[in-house]
Amino acid sequence: MIKISLIIPCYHDSLTIKRAIDSAYSQTRKIDEVIVVNDFSPESDAIENELKNYTEIIYIKNGSNLGLAASRNVGLFAASGEIVTFLDADDQLHPQKIEFQLGLMQPNVAVACLTENIYEGTNTSSFTPINERLKVKLVVSNKKMLYRNTLVGASIMIYKQTLIKYGGYDESLRSAEDYDLWLRLLDEGVVVYNIQLELYRYYRSNTGSLSNNMRNISYWELEILKKHFQRKGHKFLNSTQDAFLWALWLGKHLYRFEKCNDEQLKIDTRNNIKLLHEHKILQAILHIIDALRLLKLFT
Repeated sequence: MIKISLIIPCYHDSLTIKRAIDSAYSQTRKIDEVIVVNDFSPESDAIENELKNYTEIIYIKNGSNLGLAASRNVGLFAASGEIVTFLDADDQLHPQKIEFQLGLMQPNVAVACLTENIYEGTNTSSFTPINERLKVKLVVSNKKMLYRNTLVGASIMIYKQTLIKYGGYDESLRSAEDYDLWLRLLDEGVVVYNIQLELYRYYRSNTGSLSNNMRNISYWELEILKKHFQRKGHKFLNSTQDAFLWALWLGKHLYRFEKCNDEQLKIDTRNNIKLLHEHKILQAILHIIDALRLLKLFT
């Protein structure tokens, strides 16, 4: 029988890692290997105390803080399973996630699923068994993904060697590394299925800085677009199509400013609008949206 490895990177997750691990061990199709990668967490003692009751877990502690992408790669190369999948240490898996995804697995295929989004601290009931017919959506190209990331990154299931073949996670990225991975896989012709069922439970934090998070994500999204242009051999913003794509993402960043009112995000976005100097119409549209704060109407 094919062997499946689950990789759980962790950092500030001592209070939630038990919940994540328990969901991994509650699968209707058993996970053969669970690997926890501690990214040099300041909560290491508390995390290791939580892991004491899980004798089968493979535990790896990074010698320094490497980031999420690198920690996933550490787990990837340590995995002995032919198939790998991931789980963030503050999230949960539906008990049937592995079962449903495995039914679609083939070489040169990756399988994602929908997410159930819940705020941390919300009273939630146990998972409801899914008896309905499996719903699948085939992602046939990266064109749609270029304009909007429609796939849940941490939900991926893929053959280990396929992921390694296409470079694993880009360790230079400190955010949105999942989006970059999906684009690269699709560029390389990997077939991606997105199961239209909420098999991954994502917990949103009620604490922390919304502004810093949005600013950080916005920065890295643009870095990923630049990498995409480079892979395609495009000179930066040389074509109207690339410029339109750039402008669309800057419009999203203006919308984020209206949601979080972070002045640095606004400054960064305005500087990136200046880069459209050879595409005056797109630049003018963004200037008007910015000056009149038109996107505030949608917040």
